[in-house]
Amino acid sequence: MSDSQLNDTESSVITTKSIVTDPATAPDMGLYSQAVTSIATSFIGIIGLILLLGWLVKRFGWKKNADNLIDVKASYIINPKERIILVHVDNQLLVIGVTAQQMTLLHTISEERSQLILSQEKNIKSDVKNSLFRQILQSTLKSRKE
Repeated sequence: MSDSQLNDTESSVITTKSIVTDPATAPDMGLYSQAVTSIATSFIGIIGLILLLGWLVKRFGWKKNADNLIDVKASYIINPKERIILVHVDNQLLVIGVTAQQMTLLHTISEERSQLILSQEKNIKSDVKNSLFRQILQSTLKSRKE
Protein backbone atom coordinates (compact mmCIF):
# COMPACT_ATOMS: atom_id res chain seq x y z
CA MET A 1 0.00 0.00 0.00
CA SER A 2 1.41 3.38 -0.88
CA ASP A 3 1.72 6.34 1.48
CA SER A 4 -0.90 8.33 -0.36
CA GLN A 5 -3.47 5.52 -0.04
CA LEU A 6 -2.66 5.17 3.66
CA ASN A 7 -3.02 8.90 4.25
CA ASP A 8 -6.40 8.91 2.43
CA THR A 9 -7.61 6.03 4.60
CA GLU A 10 -6.43 7.68 7.82
CA SER A 11 -8.00 10.99 6.91
CA SER A 12 -11.36 9.34 6.16
CA VAL A 13 -11.25 7.53 9.50
CA ILE A 14 -10.43 10.73 11.30
CA THR A 15 -13.19 12.56 9.47
CA THR A 16 -15.71 9.84 10.33
CA LYS A 17 -14.71 9.88 13.96
CA SER A 18 -14.98 13.63 14.17
CA ILE A 19 -18.49 13.58 12.67
CA VAL A 20 -19.73 11.01 15.14
CA THR A 21 -18.14 12.59 18.19
CA ASP A 22 -18.77 16.20 17.23
CA PRO A 23 -21.58 17.44 19.54
CA ALA A 24 -22.47 20.26 17.19
CA THR A 25 -23.57 17.84 14.47
CA ALA A 26 -25.13 15.15 16.74
CA PRO A 27 -28.96 15.05 16.72
CA ASP A 28 -30.71 16.61 19.70
CA MET A 29 -31.91 13.68 21.86
CA GLY A 30 -34.16 15.91 23.97
CA LEU A 31 -36.17 16.92 20.92
CA TYR A 32 -36.43 13.27 19.85
CA SER A 33 -37.68 12.13 23.27
CA GLN A 34 -40.25 14.96 23.34
CA ALA A 35 -41.59 13.85 19.95
CA VAL A 36 -41.83 10.21 21.06
CA THR A 37 -43.57 11.25 24.30
CA SER A 38 -46.02 13.42 22.39
CA ILE A 39 -46.88 10.63 19.93
CA ALA A 40 -47.23 8.04 22.71
CA THR A 41 -49.50 10.34 24.74
CA SER A 42 -51.69 11.00 21.71
CA PHE A 43 -51.90 7.27 20.95
CA ILE A 44 -52.86 6.40 24.53
CA GLY A 45 -55.43 9.21 24.55
CA ILE A 46 -57.08 7.98 21.34
CA ILE A 47 -57.19 4.36 22.57
CA GLY A 48 -58.68 5.57 25.87
CA LEU A 49 -61.32 7.60 24.01
CA ILE A 50 -62.28 4.56 21.89
CA LEU A 51 -62.60 2.39 25.01
CA LEU A 52 -64.67 5.07 26.78
CA LEU A 53 -67.07 5.39 23.83
CA GLY A 54 -67.41 1.59 23.64
CA TRP A 55 -68.23 1.42 27.33
CA LEU A 56 -70.81 4.22 27.02
CA VAL A 57 -72.55 2.53 24.08
CA LYS A 58 -72.64 -0.77 25.98
CA ARG A 59 -73.80 0.89 29.21
CA PHE A 60 -76.59 3.05 27.83
CA GLY A 61 -77.42 1.00 24.75
CA TRP A 62 -77.91 2.08 21.22
CA LYS A 63 -81.23 0.54 20.42
CA LYS A 64 -83.26 1.28 17.33
CA ASN A 65 -86.96 1.78 17.91
CA ALA A 66 -87.97 -0.17 14.82
CA ASP A 67 -90.67 -2.81 15.03
CA ASN A 68 -88.83 -6.11 15.33
CA LEU A 69 -90.27 -9.57 14.91
CA ILE A 70 -88.57 -10.65 18.12
CA ASP A 71 -88.55 -8.27 21.07
CA VAL A 72 -87.03 -8.92 24.50
CA LYS A 73 -89.51 -7.43 26.96
CA ALA A 74 -87.78 -8.25 30.25
CA SER A 75 -84.81 -10.08 31.68
CA TYR A 76 -84.05 -11.46 35.13
CA ILE A 77 -80.45 -12.38 35.97
CA ILE A 78 -80.14 -15.44 38.17
CA ASN A 79 -76.32 -15.45 38.18
CA PRO A 80 -73.68 -14.22 35.70
CA LYS A 81 -74.17 -17.23 33.42
CA GLU A 82 -77.90 -17.88 33.82
CA ARG A 83 -80.92 -15.69 33.22
CA ILE A 84 -84.60 -15.83 32.40
CA ILE A 85 -85.88 -13.65 29.60
CA LEU A 86 -89.36 -12.74 28.41
CA VAL A 87 -89.57 -12.57 24.61
CA HIS A 88 -92.48 -11.26 22.53
CA VAL A 89 -92.80 -13.31 19.31
CA ASP A 90 -95.83 -13.59 17.02
CA ASN A 91 -98.25 -12.05 19.57
CA GLN A 92 -97.13 -14.52 22.21
CA LEU A 93 -94.87 -14.12 25.20
CA LEU A 94 -92.23 -16.80 25.69
CA VAL A 95 -90.44 -17.35 29.00
CA ILE A 96 -86.98 -18.66 28.11
CA GLY A 97 -84.18 -19.90 30.36
CA VAL A 98 -80.75 -18.99 29.03
CA THR A 99 -77.47 -20.56 30.13
CA ALA A 100 -74.00 -20.51 28.61
CA GLN A 101 -74.70 -23.77 26.74
CA GLN A 102 -78.38 -23.62 25.77
CA MET A 103 -81.74 -21.88 25.72
CA THR A 104 -84.82 -23.67 27.08
CA LEU A 105 -88.46 -22.70 26.60
CA LEU A 106 -89.96 -22.62 30.09
CA HIS A 107 -93.46 -21.34 29.36
CA THR A 108 -95.62 -19.90 26.57
CA ILE A 109 -98.18 -17.23 27.39
CA SER A 110 -101.20 -17.19 25.07
CA GLU A 111 -102.11 -14.31 22.76
CA GLU A 112 -105.00 -13.06 24.94
CA ARG A 113 -102.94 -13.00 28.13
CA SER A 114 -99.94 -11.50 26.35
CA GLN A 115 -102.10 -8.63 25.02
CA LEU A 116 -103.41 -8.03 28.55
CA ILE A 117 -99.91 -8.08 30.03
CA LEU A 118 -98.46 -5.85 27.31
CA SER A 119 -101.25 -3.31 27.76
CA GLN A 120 -100.43 -3.20 31.48
CA GLU A 121 -96.76 -2.65 30.59
CA LYS A 122 -97.51 0.79 29.15
CA ASN A 123 -98.92 1.94 32.50
CA ILE A 124 -95.82 0.89 34.45
CA LYS A 125 -92.98 3.36 34.99
CA SER A 126 -89.91 2.72 32.83
CA ASP A 127 -87.39 2.86 35.69
CA VAL A 128 -88.81 -0.29 37.33
CA LYS A 129 -87.59 -2.92 34.87
CA ASN A 130 -87.80 -6.13 36.86
CA SER A 131 -91.21 -5.36 38.37
CA LEU A 132 -92.87 -6.16 35.03
CA PHE A 133 -91.07 -9.47 34.86
CA ARG A 134 -91.96 -10.21 38.48
CA GLN A 135 -95.66 -9.43 37.83
CA ILE A 136 -95.76 -11.64 34.75
CA LEU A 137 -94.05 -14.49 36.56
CA GLN A 138 -96.41 -14.21 39.54
CA SER A 139 -99.51 -14.11 37.33
CA THR A 140 -98.27 -17.15 35.42
CA LEU A 141 -97.62 -19.06 38.63
CA LYS A 142 -101.07 -18.13 39.95
CA SER A 143 -102.74 -19.32 36.76
CA ARG A 144 -100.85 -22.63 36.92
CA LYS A 145 -102.08 -23.26 40.49
CA GLU A 146 -105.67 -22.65 39.45
